[in-house]
Amino acid sequence: ATIVLMSYSPLRLDDVAWVLRCYQKMTGAVEQIIFVWNNLDVELPGDIIPSSDDSNVVPVQLFNPAENLMTNRFDAPSRLVDSSSPVILIDDDVLLTAGLISGMVDYWKSEPCLEQCVVGLDPRYVSPISNNYYLYDRRHTPNVIIGKTMLAANRHFQDFMKRKNLVEHSGPPSNACEDLTFSLFVTTRTGLLPVVVKGEHYTAEIKLNSQKKFLSDQGEFIGSRYDIPEYDGMSAVKGPWVRNRKKCVSWNLGYHGNSLRQLLLSYNQEHEPEPR
Repeated sequence: ATIVLMSYSPLRLDDVAWVLRCYQKMTGAVEQIIFVWNNLDVELPGDIIPSSDDSNVVPVQLFNPAENLMTNRFDAPSRLVDSSSPVILIDDDVLLTAGLISGMVDYWKSEPCLEQCVVGLDPRYVSPISNNYYLYDRRHTPNVIIGKTMLAANRHFQDFMKRKNLVEHSGPPSNACEDLTFSLFVTTRTGLLPVVVKGEHYTAEIKLNSQKKFLSDQGEFIGSRYDIPEYDGMSAVKGPWVRNRKKCVSWNLGYHGNSLRQLLLSYNQEHEPEPR
């Protein structure tokens, strides 16, 4: 699989450099890494991108966009990766182990997905009835995957980037909309809900010092996931972020129309939990 990691804040670059070096060691699970530096006002320090001269490490490629857009992490693989390849988008404050990455690819290849749907670790639910209902709701089957951890066939990213209206609406960072729009786009095209993968979940209290170590798989899950403490990110401001996410849901339901609503309703009827 190809990993796409996008970052904007200079305050996160020490962690980013460490995460990239961890992924470089995952030669059995990762084919290549694309790093998107989205901050056009700050020059990326030369020591952030690790060397790929060693044939025993995963190569890292820098993608420099022309504009600060959230859809740059769709655009980068669209230009640099084969259409049939699996692409994993991972936020810059998350580290997935090799076992979990391989497990995500296995789920993507297996039924019911068969290389068609979106696979991820971070599910959410949007209501096909209420235009602005978006949250993590255990009462309903998840029907979207957010971009914190998202795998899909690269052809879906390529097709998405050809949809001018979708790209224009989901590109601006203030809209907080690109991952929800992409997930619903793939569901509309394939008729398949995303597949949710479970990994052992840790909050990594990682200090910015030389003691960082490569974290390995643990526990009984297919792999492990480590969340680095989040700071200086868009979603850290929860109020405006959630409001914008709800607006995004409403826009998408309007854009895709009755076909998406009926599809989501059919899954609600099939998988609705029993009343307590």
